[in-house]
Amino acid sequence: MSDTLTFTPTDRILIVAPHPDDESIATGGLIQAARASGAAVHVIVLTDGDANVWPQRWIEKRWRIDAAARARWGARRREEARDAMRVLGLQEGDAIFLGLPDLGLTDLLMRADTDVVACLRAVVAEFAPSYLVLPDLSDRHPDHSAANILVRVALCGLAGLPRLLEFAVHGGATDAEAACALDDHRQQCKRAAILAHATQMRLSRKRFMRHAGALEVFRTTTADARANPRVPLRAHADENGLLRVELDSGQLQRGLALFVVLEGNANSCRLRVPWRSGRDELSVLANNGGKACAIASVERVGRAITLTLQTGCADWRQGYVKMARPQPGIWVFDRFGWQVIMRS
Repeated sequence: MSDTLTFTPTDRILIVAPHPDDESIATGGLIQAARASGAAVHVIVLTDGDANVWPQRWIEKRWRIDAAARARWGARRREEARDAMRVLGLQEGDAIFLGLPDLGLTDLLMRADTDVVACLRAVVAEFAPSYLVLPDLSDRHPDHSAANILVRVALCGLAGLPRLLEFAVHGGATDAEAACALDDHRQQCKRAAILAHATQMRLSRKRFMRHAGALEVFRTTTADARANPRVPLRAHADENGLLRVELDSGQLQRGLALFVVLEGNANSCRLRVPWRSGRDELSVLANNGGKACAIASVERVGRAITLTLQTGCADWRQGYVKMARPQPGIWVFDRFGWQVIMRS
Protein backbone atom coordinates (compact mmCIF):
# COMPACT_ATOMS: atom_id res chain seq x y z
CA MET A 1 0.00 0.00 0.00
CA SER A 2 1.50 3.36 -1.00
CA ASP A 3 1.38 6.54 1.05
CA THR A 4 -0.53 9.46 -0.41
CA LEU A 5 1.71 12.45 -0.96
CA THR A 6 0.54 15.65 0.67
CA PHE A 7 2.33 18.99 0.72
CA THR A 8 2.25 22.12 2.85
CA PRO A 9 2.93 25.77 2.03
CA THR A 10 6.39 25.45 3.59
CA ASP A 11 7.44 22.56 1.33
CA ARG A 12 9.92 23.13 -1.48
CA ILE A 13 9.93 20.59 -4.31
CA LEU A 14 12.85 20.28 -6.74
CA ILE A 15 12.23 18.06 -9.78
CA VAL A 16 15.08 16.73 -11.95
CA ALA A 17 13.93 16.04 -15.53
CA PRO A 18 16.55 14.49 -17.83
CA HIS A 19 14.68 15.71 -20.94
CA PRO A 20 11.92 18.14 -21.83
CA ASP A 21 8.67 16.15 -21.32
CA ASP A 22 9.78 14.13 -18.27
CA GLU A 23 8.47 16.87 -15.99
CA SER A 24 4.97 16.40 -17.44
CA ILE A 25 5.02 12.62 -17.93
CA ALA A 26 6.37 11.70 -14.50
CA THR A 27 5.35 14.59 -12.24
CA GLY A 28 2.50 16.50 -13.89
CA GLY A 29 0.13 15.52 -11.09
CA LEU A 30 2.67 16.09 -8.33
CA ILE A 31 3.41 19.60 -9.62
CA GLN A 32 -0.30 20.47 -9.55
CA ALA A 33 -0.77 19.05 -6.05
CA ALA A 34 2.26 20.91 -4.74
CA ARG A 35 1.23 24.23 -6.29
CA ALA A 36 -2.33 23.84 -4.98
CA SER A 37 -0.93 23.49 -1.46
CA GLY A 38 1.13 26.66 -1.83
CA ALA A 39 4.46 24.81 -1.98
CA ALA A 40 7.31 26.15 -4.13
CA VAL A 41 8.23 24.01 -7.14
CA HIS A 42 11.35 24.28 -9.30
CA VAL A 43 12.31 22.04 -12.22
CA ILE A 44 15.82 21.36 -13.53
CA VAL A 45 15.76 20.15 -17.15
CA LEU A 46 19.16 18.59 -17.75
CA THR A 47 19.18 18.29 -21.57
CA ASP A 48 17.21 19.80 -24.45
CA GLY A 49 16.37 16.38 -25.89
CA ASP A 50 18.05 17.31 -29.17
CA ALA A 51 19.41 13.80 -29.87
CA ASN A 52 15.92 12.35 -30.39
CA VAL A 53 16.28 12.55 -34.16
CA TRP A 54 13.49 10.27 -35.39
CA PRO A 55 10.55 12.63 -34.77
CA GLN A 56 12.66 15.46 -36.16
CA ARG A 57 13.25 13.50 -39.36
CA TRP A 58 9.56 12.76 -39.57
CA ILE A 59 8.39 16.34 -38.95
CA GLU A 60 11.08 18.19 -40.91
CA LYS A 61 11.22 15.66 -43.74
CA ARG A 62 15.00 15.49 -43.66
CA TRP A 63 17.36 12.58 -43.08
CA ARG A 64 20.63 14.33 -42.24
CA ILE A 65 20.56 16.07 -38.86
CA ASP A 66 23.56 18.39 -38.52
CA ALA A 67 24.61 20.52 -35.54
CA ALA A 68 22.45 23.46 -36.60
CA ALA A 69 19.40 21.21 -37.00
CA ARG A 70 19.99 19.70 -33.58
CA ALA A 71 20.29 23.11 -31.97
CA ARG A 72 17.06 24.24 -33.60
CA TRP A 73 15.29 21.08 -32.45
CA GLY A 74 16.60 21.48 -28.90
CA ALA A 75 15.37 25.09 -28.77
CA ARG A 76 11.96 23.95 -29.97
CA ARG A 77 11.74 21.26 -27.30
CA ARG A 78 12.81 23.73 -24.62
CA GLU A 79 9.93 26.04 -25.58
CA GLU A 80 7.52 23.12 -25.49
CA ALA A 81 8.66 22.37 -21.94
CA ARG A 82 8.05 25.99 -20.94
CA ASP A 83 4.53 25.79 -22.42
CA ALA A 84 3.85 22.52 -20.61
CA MET A 85 5.01 23.90 -17.27
CA ARG A 86 2.77 26.93 -17.68
CA VAL A 87 -0.14 24.53 -18.16
CA LEU A 88 0.84 22.89 -14.85
CA GLY A 89 0.89 26.22 -13.02
CA LEU A 90 4.61 27.04 -13.03
CA GLN A 91 6.14 30.39 -13.93
CA GLU A 92 9.09 31.21 -16.18
CA GLY A 93 11.52 31.48 -13.28
CA ASP A 94 10.55 28.08 -11.87
CA ALA A 95 12.54 26.18 -14.52
CA ILE A 96 16.28 25.88 -15.07
CA PHE A 97 17.56 24.47 -18.39
CA LEU A 98 21.15 23.23 -18.22
CA GLY A 99 21.53 22.26 -21.89
CA LEU A 100 23.69 19.20 -21.14
CA PRO A 101 24.38 16.70 -23.96
CA ASP A 102 21.34 14.60 -24.76
CA LEU A 103 22.30 10.91 -24.57
CA GLY A 104 25.54 12.13 -23.00
CA LEU A 105 24.82 12.08 -19.28
CA THR A 106 26.50 8.71 -18.82
CA ASP A 107 29.68 10.09 -20.39
CA LEU A 108 29.58 13.08 -18.04
CA LEU A 109 29.12 10.69 -15.14
CA MET A 110 31.96 8.42 -16.25
CA ARG A 111 34.28 11.41 -16.70
CA ALA A 112 33.43 12.54 -13.16
CA ASP A 113 32.53 15.95 -14.60
CA THR A 114 32.99 18.30 -11.65
CA ASP A 115 31.27 21.25 -13.35
CA VAL A 116 27.99 19.37 -13.69
CA VAL A 117 28.09 18.10 -10.12
CA ALA A 118 28.98 21.58 -8.83
CA CYS A 119 26.08 23.10 -10.76
CA LEU A 120 23.60 20.58 -9.37
CA ARG A 121 24.97 21.02 -5.85
CA ALA A 122 24.64 24.80 -6.12
CA VAL A 123 21.01 24.56 -7.27
CA VAL A 124 20.13 22.20 -4.43
CA ALA A 125 21.94 24.31 -1.84
CA GLU A 126 20.27 27.54 -3.00
CA PHE A 127 16.73 26.17 -3.34
CA ALA A 128 16.97 23.99 -0.20
CA PRO A 129 14.24 21.52 -1.21
CA SER A 130 12.27 19.47 1.27
CA TYR A 131 11.52 17.01 -1.55
CA LEU A 132 13.84 16.12 -4.42
CA VAL A 133 12.14 14.21 -7.25
CA LEU A 134 14.44 12.36 -9.65
CA PRO A 135 14.53 9.41 -12.07
CA ASP A 136 14.78 5.89 -10.71
CA LEU A 137 18.25 4.38 -10.62
CA SER A 138 17.00 1.36 -12.57
CA ASP A 139 15.26 3.34 -15.33
CA ARG A 140 16.39 1.79 -18.61
CA HIS A 141 17.09 5.10 -20.36
CA PRO A 142 20.81 5.79 -19.73
CA ASP A 143 20.22 9.54 -19.28
CA HIS A 144 17.65 8.85 -16.57
CA SER A 145 19.73 6.44 -14.54
CA ALA A 146 22.87 8.58 -14.93
CA ALA A 147 20.88 11.61 -13.72
CA ASN A 148 20.06 9.72 -10.53
CA ILE A 149 23.73 9.11 -9.76
CA LEU A 150 24.80 12.65 -10.70
CA VAL A 151 22.24 14.03 -8.24
CA ARG A 152 23.33 11.63 -5.51
CA VAL A 153 26.96 12.66 -5.99
CA ALA A 154 25.90 16.30 -5.81
CA LEU A 155 24.13 15.66 -2.50
CA CYS A 156 27.33 14.38 -0.86
CA GLY A 157 28.39 16.70 1.93
CA LEU A 158 25.24 18.84 1.89
CA ALA A 159 23.43 19.42 5.17
CA GLY A 160 19.68 19.03 5.63
CA LEU A 161 19.15 16.48 2.87
CA PRO A 162 15.67 16.39 1.32
CA ARG A 163 13.31 13.45 1.07
CA LEU A 164 13.96 11.68 -2.25
CA LEU A 165 11.18 10.49 -4.55
CA GLU A 166 12.14 8.39 -7.59
CA PHE A 167 10.03 7.94 -10.72
CA ALA A 168 10.42 5.44 -13.56
CA VAL A 169 9.44 6.42 -17.11
CA HIS A 170 11.25 3.76 -19.14
CA GLY A 171 10.82 0.52 -17.22
CA GLY A 172 12.76 0.34 -14.01
CA ALA A 173 11.69 -1.10 -10.70
CA THR A 174 9.79 1.68 -9.01
CA ASP A 175 7.53 0.23 -6.31
CA ALA A 176 4.47 2.25 -5.32
CA GLU A 177 5.74 3.41 -1.93
CA ALA A 178 4.29 6.89 -2.39
CA ALA A 179 1.61 8.10 -4.77
CA CYS A 180 -0.04 11.26 -5.97
CA ALA A 181 -3.73 10.89 -6.88
CA LEU A 182 -5.13 12.91 -9.78
CA ASP A 183 -8.81 13.85 -9.98
CA ASP A 184 -10.45 14.38 -13.37
CA HIS A 185 -9.39 18.03 -13.59
CA ARG A 186 -5.74 17.29 -12.81
CA GLN A 187 -5.71 14.36 -15.22
CA GLN A 188 -6.94 16.65 -17.98
CA CYS A 189 -4.38 19.28 -17.04
CA LYS A 190 -1.59 16.70 -17.09
CA ARG A 191 -2.82 15.43 -20.43
CA ALA A 192 -2.70 18.98 -21.82
CA ALA A 193 0.84 19.42 -20.50
CA ILE A 194 1.99 16.20 -22.20
CA LEU A 195 0.32 17.28 -25.45
CA ALA A 196 2.22 20.57 -25.26
CA HIS A 197 5.30 18.54 -26.21
CA ALA A 198 4.02 18.47 -29.77
CA THR A 199 7.25 17.23 -31.36
CA GLN A 200 7.09 14.08 -29.25
CA MET A 201 3.44 13.37 -30.05
CA ARG A 202 4.12 12.41 -33.68
CA LEU A 203 5.75 9.09 -32.82
CA SER A 204 5.17 8.57 -29.08
CA ARG A 205 1.69 9.94 -28.30
CA LYS A 206 0.18 6.60 -27.27
CA ARG A 207 3.15 5.69 -25.08
CA PHE A 208 3.23 9.09 -23.38
CA MET A 209 -0.51 9.16 -22.73
CA ARG A 210 -0.27 5.95 -20.74
CA HIS A 211 1.23 8.13 -18.01
CA ALA A 212 -1.83 10.40 -17.85
CA GLY A 213 -3.78 8.13 -15.51
CA ALA A 214 -5.29 8.69 -12.09
CA LEU A 215 -2.12 7.90 -10.13
CA GLU A 216 1.55 8.85 -10.18
CA VAL A 217 3.74 6.48 -8.18
CA PHE A 218 7.15 7.09 -6.65
CA ARG A 219 9.71 5.18 -4.67
CA THR A 220 10.83 6.85 -1.47
CA THR A 221 14.54 6.56 -0.78
CA THR A 222 17.48 8.24 0.90
CA ALA A 223 20.81 9.63 -0.25
CA ASP A 224 22.20 6.10 0.23
CA ALA A 225 20.69 4.09 -2.62
CA ARG A 226 19.41 0.57 -2.02
CA ALA A 227 20.37 -2.54 -3.96
CA ASN A 228 17.69 -3.52 -6.46
CA PRO A 229 16.80 -7.23 -6.35
CA ARG A 230 15.34 -7.05 -9.87
CA VAL A 231 18.63 -6.10 -11.49
CA PRO A 232 20.53 -9.36 -12.24
CA LEU A 233 23.87 -8.03 -11.01
CA ARG A 234 25.31 -8.39 -7.53
CA ALA A 235 28.26 -6.25 -6.52
CA HIS A 236 30.22 -6.23 -3.27
CA ALA A 237 33.35 -4.38 -2.15
CA ASP A 238 35.46 -5.07 0.93
CA GLU A 239 37.15 -2.57 3.22
CA ASN A 240 40.23 -2.51 0.97
CA GLY A 241 38.29 -1.59 -2.16
CA LEU A 242 38.33 -5.04 -3.77
CA LEU A 243 35.24 -5.20 -5.95
CA ARG A 244 33.46 -8.42 -6.93
CA VAL A 245 30.65 -8.36 -9.48
CA GLU A 246 28.55 -11.48 -9.97
CA LEU A 247 26.20 -12.07 -12.90
CA ASP A 248 24.55 -14.84 -14.89
CA SER A 249 25.90 -15.37 -18.39
CA GLY A 250 22.31 -15.85 -19.52
CA GLN A 251 21.80 -12.13 -18.96
CA LEU A 252 24.76 -11.20 -21.15
CA GLN A 253 24.80 -10.10 -24.74
CA ARG A 254 27.97 -9.86 -26.79
CA GLY A 255 29.53 -6.44 -26.92
CA LEU A 256 28.30 -5.31 -23.51
CA ALA A 257 30.60 -3.50 -21.10
CA LEU A 258 30.66 -3.27 -17.34
CA PHE A 259 30.35 0.32 -16.12
CA VAL A 260 31.71 1.14 -12.66
CA VAL A 261 31.21 4.46 -10.85
CA LEU A 262 32.65 5.15 -7.40
CA GLU A 263 31.05 8.13 -5.71
CA GLY A 264 33.59 10.60 -4.38
CA ASN A 265 36.46 9.04 -6.35
CA ALA A 266 37.69 9.47 -9.93
CA ASN A 267 38.01 5.74 -10.67
CA SER A 268 35.05 5.42 -13.00
CA CYS A 269 35.65 2.83 -15.68
CA ARG A 270 34.25 0.66 -18.44
CA LEU A 271 35.31 -2.94 -18.92
CA ARG A 272 34.32 -5.13 -21.83
CA VAL A 273 33.24 -8.42 -20.30
CA PRO A 274 35.20 -11.35 -21.79
CA TRP A 275 33.55 -14.67 -22.48
CA ARG A 276 36.38 -16.75 -21.04
CA SER A 277 38.06 -16.87 -17.65
CA GLY A 278 41.32 -15.00 -17.37
CA ARG A 279 42.60 -11.46 -17.02
CA ASP A 280 41.65 -8.39 -18.99
CA GLU A 281 42.89 -4.81 -19.10
CA LEU A 282 40.50 -2.28 -17.61
CA SER A 283 40.44 1.20 -19.14
CA VAL A 284 39.85 3.85 -16.51
CA LEU A 285 38.30 6.78 -18.36
CA ALA A 286 38.32 9.48 -15.68
CA ASN A 287 41.21 11.95 -15.61
CA ASN A 288 43.75 9.74 -17.33
CA GLY A 289 43.08 9.98 -21.06
CA GLY A 290 41.46 6.56 -21.25
CA LYS A 291 44.66 4.59 -20.69
CA ALA A 292 44.52 1.12 -19.20
CA CYS A 293 45.62 1.29 -15.59
CA ALA A 294 44.16 -1.73 -13.81
CA ILE A 295 43.66 -5.46 -14.22
CA ALA A 296 40.42 -7.35 -13.69
CA SER A 297 40.19 -11.10 -13.28
CA VAL A 298 37.26 -13.05 -14.67
CA GLU A 299 36.05 -16.45 -13.48
CA ARG A 300 33.35 -18.54 -15.11
CA VAL A 301 31.70 -21.52 -13.38
CA GLY A 302 28.81 -22.81 -15.44
CA ARG A 303 26.53 -19.85 -16.10
CA ALA A 304 27.97 -17.82 -13.22
CA ILE A 305 30.51 -15.08 -14.03
CA THR A 306 32.50 -13.30 -11.33
CA LEU A 307 34.61 -10.24 -12.13
CA THR A 308 37.12 -9.13 -9.51
CA LEU A 309 38.64 -5.67 -9.68
CA GLN A 310 41.00 -3.85 -7.36
CA THR A 311 39.61 -0.32 -7.37
CA GLY A 312 42.81 1.10 -5.89
CA CYS A 313 41.05 2.90 -3.06
CA ALA A 314 38.59 2.34 -0.25
CA ASP A 315 37.53 5.91 0.56
CA TRP A 316 34.51 6.07 -1.74
CA ARG A 317 31.11 6.46 -0.14
CA GLN A 318 28.90 4.58 -2.56
CA GLY A 319 29.40 2.80 -5.87
CA TYR A 320 27.31 1.66 -8.81
CA VAL A 321 27.67 -0.87 -11.64
CA LYS A 322 25.70 -1.72 -14.77
CA MET A 323 25.98 -3.82 -17.91
CA ALA A 324 25.34 -1.86 -21.11
CA ARG A 325 26.63 -1.09 -24.57
CA PRO A 326 29.82 0.98 -24.47
CA GLN A 327 28.00 3.72 -26.44
CA PRO A 328 24.28 4.18 -27.22
CA GLY A 329 23.23 2.88 -30.61
CA ILE A 330 19.97 3.03 -32.54
CA TRP A 331 18.35 1.29 -29.57
CA VAL A 332 19.29 3.62 -26.72
CA PHE A 333 17.77 1.79 -23.77
CA ASP A 334 19.75 -0.37 -21.36
CA ARG A 335 18.53 -3.87 -20.74
CA PHE A 336 18.84 -3.14 -17.02
CA GLY A 337 19.70 -0.06 -15.02
CA TRP A 338 22.43 0.47 -12.44
CA GLN A 339 22.98 -1.69 -9.37
CA VAL A 340 24.36 -0.44 -6.06
CA ILE A 341 27.68 -1.83 -4.83
CA MET A 342 27.24 -3.17 -1.32
CA ARG A 343 30.04 -2.48 1.17
CA SER A 344 31.22 -5.10 3.65
